[in-house]
Amino acid sequence: MKTEKFTVSAPTRADLAGGTLDLWPLYCLFGSSKTINVALNLNAICYFESKPSATQLIEIHNSNGISFSFTDPQLGRSLESVPKEVRFPVAIVSRFLTQNPIQESFHLKIKIETEAPIGSGLGGSSTLCVALLKGLGQLTEKFQTEEWQWKLMEFARDIEAEYLKTPTGTQDYLGAIFGGFHCFTYEAGKIGRQSYSEKVTTELNSRFLILFSGEMHHSGLSNWEVYKKAIEGDETVISGLKAIHELSELLHQTLIKSQIDWKKVGSLLTEEWRIRKSTFGVTTKD
Repeated sequence: MKTEKFTVSAPTRADLAGGTLDLWPLYCLFGSSKTINVALNLNAICYFESKPSATQLIEIHNSNGISFSFTDPQLGRSLESVPKEVRFPVAIVSRFLTQNPIQESFHLKIKIETEAPIGSGLGGSSTLCVALLKGLGQLTEKFQTEEWQWKLMEFARDIEAEYLKTPTGTQDYLGAIFGGFHCFTYEAGKIGRQSYSEKVTTELNSRFLILFSGEMHHSGLSNWEVYKKAIEGDETVISGLKAIHELSELLHQTLIKSQIDWKKVGSLLTEEWRIRKSTFGVTTKD
């Protein structure tokens, strides 16, 4: 490993419609599904410093002064001794370096900052995962080839599922990797990506406001609970997912028109929120 010092950032996202349907195999229940999200200027930022060293050392620091150092990347599942504030990034770095070992000894220091408040529901942990993997990929020359974005997404999805012990979707990673304003289409065997026009993105930006109430986001049913209920054929969950599926398609068709009816966009977002609250038991205050 050569001496390097660089910064990597990745944006969080706000999903406008179709969230949850990015979770395999839920989109398969409807043939194909769309998830629409927009990247925010609230980033996960990772500062990397690396250099050759006679003694191997890996340090992870967060912005609150919590840190953890280790010498052997193969921590595996033995994370109990890691402070909970940095346990997730330590798990990501450990798993990546175990699977992509660096032959010579090195000293690696990573400092982490997250601009999105913890518990804000903006996909902050997945965004941090993307930023960490992009930086580690730069050090090891991984995720450098054609279609690297999709390979990074697959690795991030699997590594976070391993950590959480539950299924994970992909829209958080895709928003962090590609940025911008996109519609991601999920269908058998592939994920498609369509960017909205610069004009639409600018108009959305002029109308968009992110507020954080200071309260932890509570999303009701977890992905795992939704997953189980959907696969078991729970009528309420299936009906809610179908309504979200249809609404995201309608929103997409509205956003690709030459003249956009922004009042209609607003009403669709309100309806998506109503469906989500009634289907999944979301309790975040209006």
